[in-house]
Amino acid sequence: MYFAKEPIIELTEMSELEQLIRQHPEKIIVLDFFATWCGPCKAIAPLYKELAMEHKGVLFCKVDVEEAEEITAKYDIKLMPTFIFTKNGETVDTLEGGVEEELRVKVLKHVAQ
Repeated sequence: MYFAKEPIIELTEMSELEQLIRQHPEKIIVLDFFATWCGPCKAIAPLYKELAMEHKGVLFCKVDVEEAEEITAKYDIKLMPTFIFTKNGETVDTLEGGVEEELRVKVLKHVAQ
């Protein structure tokens, strides 16, 4: 599941997310909820990967809404892409939609904390 060399962690099971939270309670975890057929999701994916490679102190995850139904339901995802920022299992920020500049600003805000 989690390989330090990979900039983005793919989550399919709630247990994987819970394990990440237990192992890294102090880190911001960004969850990118996407679907393979979602155009805006595909459009913002290169920026998400770039941010993941630039900011090693944050854990970046991808959650396919059709594969990870339990995680998707937990965060009540209704729009894609949706980015959920968590720390120690608590949601600290949310971004709905694929606005690149907003995603960049939110990541930088949480990196600085």
